[in-house]
Amino acid sequence: MRSLLALIALLVSQTVFAQPTSNRTALIIGISEYDVPGASLLDGVRFDMASSAKIANAMGIPDTQIKYLKNAEATKENILKALNQLAETTKDGSRAFIYFSGHGTRELIDESCVEGLLTYEGKTITHQEFAKATQSLVKTADKVITMIDACHAEGVAPPKGQTRAISKSLFTPKYFAKSGGAANSCSVVANLKTRGLLPEITRLGGLQENFVQITSSRPDEQSLDQPGMGGLATVAIRDCLLGKAKDVNSSGAVSMSEVQQCAQNAINLALKGNPTFAPHHVTVSGNRNLIPVQRPPTTAAAAPTPSPSPVEPIKPPSTAPSVTALTAPPVPVPPSSNPIQQAANQAAPAPSPVTSPTKLPAPEPALASLATLRDIEQQGNPKRVVEVQVSKPSLKIGKDSLDLSIKSSHDGYLYLILLGSDSKSFYVLYPNGLDKNNQVKAGQTVRIPRPDWEVKAAGPVGTNNLLVMVSDSPRKLNTLTMSEPTAAEPFTYALNDIGGRSALINFLTSSGTDGKSESFGAKLVAVKEVK
Repeated sequence: MRSLLALIALLVSQTVFAQPTSNRTALIIGISEYDVPGASLLDGVRFDMASSAKIANAMGIPDTQIKYLKNAEATKENILKALNQLAETTKDGSRAFIYFSGHGTRELIDESCVEGLLTYEGKTITHQEFAKATQSLVKTADKVITMIDACHAEGVAPPKGQTRAISKSLFTPKYFAKSGGAANSCSVVANLKTRGLLPEITRLGGLQENFVQITSSRPDEQSLDQPGMGGLATVAIRDCLLGKAKDVNSSGAVSMSEVQQCAQNAINLALKGNPTFAPHHVTVSGNRNLIPVQRPPTTAAAAPTPSPSPVEPIKPPSTAPSVTALTAPPVPVPPSSNPIQQAANQAAPAPSPVTSPTKLPAPEPALASLATLRDIEQQGNPKRVVEVQVSKPSLKIGKDSLDLSIKSSHDGYLYLILLGSDSKSFYVLYPNGLDKNNQVKAGQTVRIPRPDWEVKAAGPVGTNNLLVMVSDSPRKLNTLTMSEPTAAEPFTYALNDIGGRSALINFLTSSGTDGKSESFGAKLVAVKEVK
């Protein structure tokens, strides 16, 4: 007779689940033609509109939730209104992406240099105005990502001695000086201190961990627009997000810091040997550890025959099934149905095909796996606080059992992931086949393990790393491929390779939330095993 365990695994594998929905939103602004005398035409902006839509799609934002403002639509009034409205359409705990391509500027206002973005009719949106318009959004969204492809998005001014004639047909600086010529104090860089967007966001109550600002150049540099392709920074970041960026630490995901490194290499290559322009530098401020795009695992994680386990689960007499899992299936990005994007795509060159990153020397398994848990922890929302107390920070092998007291600042769903002292496998200790009800209440202390099961130290000597996570929304086990567990390893997911690490990150950070809040709190703790 087929066992209950095998029957449950079969039912899971045959069930058809609805595709997850998303409440993520985007605002894309592009100005190539200005109603301002002397403002140069930026031919590449129309390609930037297409590239930024691809970036938004890769971030999990559907075409139906992308708003566009183009050329004459992008007045100061309309942009500020759209920024305010973005907070209304982005639900609590979701993500938002804001993109601007056009001229940056700096002007003298009340004897102070004020930097910002040049709107269609020639007005300026300062960092202070931008931050105020997004204040509500930054407070309610789980993460807000802004990308500004304009000259000196953090402080706009042309570098001294710059000539444009030689490369004018190839590159156009994305800067317009409203305040006059080079003699004006706002048009000359001389150790000028300016206030960027991130300090304004945090001054108004936003958290650095929940905000990412991507800018195309440093304060004393010019961002470049290439006709027929778009902004060098936008093209580079697009291609890096769509597959070129390398997972340097083999954690299973690519962070914004790794995307920045990839994009800068692309810009350096594009401007190599250029007689007029040196490479400008993409900057990322705020949460540089944010994972902007979740990629399918590059290698399927197998369920190996269990080796001696760092923890030994003691199973009480019960017919309750155990839980194991493998990798998440790839989630393809659907083709765009947006007419603006389709039109731009017809003219825009196709992005570089997604290829496997260049193979790097593999880090030590312990370091790579620990990087996975740290990556997950760093996607958390600091507004969600998880407190963890370990009754015994050192467990004697064969004698002591794990004992945790956990308290969350918010209602949610508790997950406990163990990277064992042997560094060979991850163990999803909770929830499991013996204890599936992982819902917790704010302020209540939860003891793990429960009275009817325990986790006993079984070696080897070393350090166990445990990730304790409480999410607003439950994660769905169907987003991971189920596999039949063994009697010896009822809690093991056995995610011990690059594909498994990627699947674990996807599963815990946002996979399967179906448009509900993606926010979570997380705490990484260590427990030693000793003889």
